[in-house]
Amino acid sequence: MKNKSEKIKVIDRKASENEYMHKDFHGTLCYVIKYLEDNYGLGSVEQYLQQVAKTYFLPLTQKLKSEGLKALENHWREVFTREDGKFNISYEDDKLVLVVKQCPAIAHLKTRDMFFTDKFCLTTKVVNKTICQPAGYDCSCEYKPGKGKCIQKFWKEQK
Repeated sequence: MKNKSEKIKVIDRKASENEYMHKDFHGTLCYVIKYLEDNYGLGSVEQYLQQVAKTYFLPLTQKLKSEGLKALENHWREVFTREDGKFNISYEDDKLVLVVKQCPAIAHLKTRDMFFTDKFCLTTKVVNKTICQPAGYDCSCEYKPGKGKCIQKFWKEQK
């Protein structure tokens, strides 16, 4: 119990005043992926990632449906700029192409010698598909696990 003479200090802060900490989330995600795979199999990892994407990225799915590929372009540009990723975004025919030259998540994990699972890049494939499909889009991701480079493509599904 506190002494009556001790005062409680109240700090009033807005979320926007805090340091951006999302990159540290990736380390935790690597442990989650390993735990789920080790204890429940790879299918459980995919189910987990799908559930996260369906809820967390629902606003992005809705924007994609209403605004088209420009919504994804804006999203990726914001994320990779904020996290200091090295990337290019362009359009080839009717496809949005995101070339990741240095993944900020993998770079963060490796420069800090944090745990990394080679299944981490599966996150991109599963989450992107889960964002795209309800909006009528499809996607692909070409990568070599752990290299921190990939080519992601997004396009409107043909009916």
